[in-house]
Amino acid sequence: MKRIALAFALAALTGCGKEVGRVLFVSDATADATMTLKAGQVDFWTDIDIAYRGNAALAYQITLEQGGKTVATATCDPLGPINVKTMWTETNIGSDHTRHGNGKMACGVSLPSGGATKVNVTLAWATKPSTVTLKRADLVVKQ
Repeated sequence: MKRIALAFALAALTGCGKEVGRVLFVSDATADATMTLKAGQVDFWTDIDIAYRGNAALAYQITLEQGGKTVATATCDPLGPINVKTMWTETNIGSDHTRHGNGKMACGVSLPSGGATKVNVTLAWATKPSTVTLKRADLVVKQ
C-alpha cells in the first residue's frame, strides 16, 4: 500500500513540470519576462504570500508573444482553487484570510511552436479587500 501511495506522489510531482521562468510581483502592477518555451502545454503557478480581510478577487492577465505576435492568452486566479500545492499554508477565519506557498492555478495554454516567448502579465484586483498585505505574488511558468 505504501508503494502505491509513493507512486502516486511521484507521478503528481513529475507531472507538475519544471519551472521555466517567473514574473515577479510585490503589488498589483504590469510586468514581463522573456523565456524560452517549448511547443505544447504551459502551466501557470503562483508563488504567493498574502494576508487580507474581506472579499477579494485578484487575477493575472497573461499574454504570450513570439516574434511580436500574440500566440496565447490566459486569465489565472491566485485566490481561487489551488489543487496542486507545495510548501502551502492557508487560513480562513471569518473575514481574515492568508495564503503562503506555491500552487498550480486552474489555467494554462498550449503553444503552437517553441522559442523565445515574452510573457506579459498584469496582476490586478477586480475586488480589493478592505485591508491587504501582499509580500509576493510571482507568476511561475512551468513546462
